[in-house]
Amino acid sequence: MIQARLAADALARRHPEHEFILVPLATHGDRHPALPLTDSPREGVFVKELEQALLEGRAELAVHSAKDLPTLPTPGLVLAAFLTRADARDVLIGRPPSTLARLPPAARVATGSPRRAAQIAAVRPDLRVVEIRGNVDTRLRRLAEGAADALILAAAGLERLGRLGEAHELLPFEVMLPAPGQGALAIQAVEGSQGAELAAGIDDRDTSRAVRAERSLLRTLGGGCLSAVGAYAVVAGRELVLDAVVLDERGERVLRAQARGVDDAEVVRQVAARLEGAGSARLLRPAAAGAPLAGLRVMVTRAGDQAASLTHALEAEGAAVVGCPVIAIEPIAMEAGRLAALDDYEWMVFTSANGVDQMLAQLQRAGRGFPTHIKVAAIGPQTAGRLRDGGLHPALMPARFIAEDLADALAAAMTPQARILLARAAGARDVLPDRLRDAGARVDVLELYRAVPPADLRQRLAENLDRVDVITFTSSSTVRHFAEAIDGPPPARVAIACIGPITAQTARDLLMRVDIIAQEYTTRGLVEAIVRSRARISA
Repeated sequence: MIQARLAADALARRHPEHEFILVPLATHGDRHPALPLTDSPREGVFVKELEQALLEGRAELAVHSAKDLPTLPTPGLVLAAFLTRADARDVLIGRPPSTLARLPPAARVATGSPRRAAQIAAVRPDLRVVEIRGNVDTRLRRLAEGAADALILAAAGLERLGRLGEAHELLPFEVMLPAPGQGALAIQAVEGSQGAELAAGIDDRDTSRAVRAERSLLRTLGGGCLSAVGAYAVVAGRELVLDAVVLDERGERVLRAQARGVDDAEVVRQVAARLEGAGSARLLRPAAAGAPLAGLRVMVTRAGDQAASLTHALEAEGAAVVGCPVIAIEPIAMEAGRLAALDDYEWMVFTSANGVDQMLAQLQRAGRGFPTHIKVAAIGPQTAGRLRDGGLHPALMPARFIAEDLADALAAAMTPQARILLARAAGARDVLPDRLRDAGARVDVLELYRAVPPADLRQRLAENLDRVDVITFTSSSTVRHFAEAIDGPPPARVAIACIGPITAQTARDLLMRVDIIAQEYTTRGLVEAIVRSRARISA
C-alpha cells in the first residue's frame, strides 16, 4: 500500500487535474502466505489479480514491485512507467546483530528467494537457508521469535517503510546481485489507454532503461522470476552497464557476466551469450515450468469481442485456448419515444457489458448523451469497466455479481417508488425486475439486444469438441446455444466450467454434468477455479 501511495502521489503531482484512488486487492501470494514461492504453481503470484482487474476495467492502473512481474508480458497490458529506482541492494538483519561474514556456522538465514538462497550458499555454504514468507513486519517478528538467526530483505522495502535503520549490513553487489527490477516500482496499464498515457508522464527514463534491460536478459536466458538469476543495470552517461549472475540452486556453480554499451539490445545479447556459453541453460528454472494449466486445452465460448480477458487469463496460466463463440450479438433498435423518455428515470441498471455497448451506441446514433442525473448500477466488474470506458461511473455494484444481490443492493440504495430502467438482453431472467418491484420500485425493462447462435456454430463445435479438455461457460445463454448445437451431451472426458451458480444451474437443467463453478463470479474467479481443479481434470 505504501508503494501504491508513492505511485498515486507521483501521478497526482504530475496530473493535478485527476484524482487517483487506491483500490486494494488480495493476490494469490497474499491469500497463501504459507506456500513457498518455489512450490507455487506459477510466476506472478503477487501480480495476476491486479492484471485481471486492469483487463476487466475494475482499475485503470496497477502498481507492482518490478521484481515480482512475470518474465513474459501479459497480452493487452503494458508497463507504462517506472518510478525512480530506490536502493536495489539486499540487506541482512541478524539476531543478535551480525553481518553475513560473522554469522556462526549452521546459522539459519531466512529468505523466500531462490536467488538469495543460492548467492548466500555460494559465499557461505556452511549456513542453513530456511523458507520465510509474509510482509516485512511478519518476517521481522518471526526473526525476533527465533524462527531464524538472520533475515535477508530488500533495502528498498525497508526504506519505504522507514525501517532501513534496522538493517545490520547492506550486502554489496559483489556478494549478492538483486533480482531484475528490484528497487523499482512499475506502473501497468491497458495498452493504448488513458491510464497508460498518464503514467508515461512520470516515467523515469534511466530506471526504465535499466529495468527493461534486466527483464530482457531474463527473458532471453529463458529463466523465470523464480530462477536463481541476479541482474543489475545502471546508466552511465550514454552507456548502459549490465551485470548478471546465474547460479544453481545450491550455489555450487556461479556464472557471471558483464557488458556495456550504447545499444541496450546488444548489451543484453552479449551478457546472455556469455552466460549461455558457460552453460546457464542447465541451471535455470524456465519461466513456463510449473504453469498450472500447461498442456490443458480450454474452449472459450464467449462472444468474440468479449472473450479477450478470459483468453488472456487462461493463456497466462499456460492453457492452450480454443476460441469458439457460441453467441453473436444482434441489436434491437430503440423507438424514438423510449429514447426521449430516458430523462424520466432515476436509475439505469446494466446486467452485461453488451447492454452498455448497445445503449451507448444507440445514444450516439441519436446524437444525444447519457442523461447526467441518472445513477447507474452494474452487475459486476466487467460491466462496470465498460461503463467507465464510456465515461459513466457506476454508483452501485453488488458484492456478489448476480441479479439477486444486485436487486437487494439497489433496493437498499433507492428512494421509495424510484423509477428504474433495466437495460438487458431479450429473454433474460425476470428475477431482478420482480424483486425491485416487490421493493416498491417502478421498473421498466428495455431489451437492447438478442444473443443469437452464430450461423456456423454446429460445424465449429463439431470440429473443436474432440480437441479440448475443458469448456467454459460465462452465461446461461452460452450454455443454451451450446446445448442446442450439439447432438447429445458433451464428451464425458471434457470438464464443464461455469462462471457462477446461475450458469451452472442452466447447464444442469440441460442435462450437462458441471465439474467446476467459480467461487468469485468473474473471469479471474473462473480461471482460479480451473487452476484449483487441474489435478482432478487431468485424472
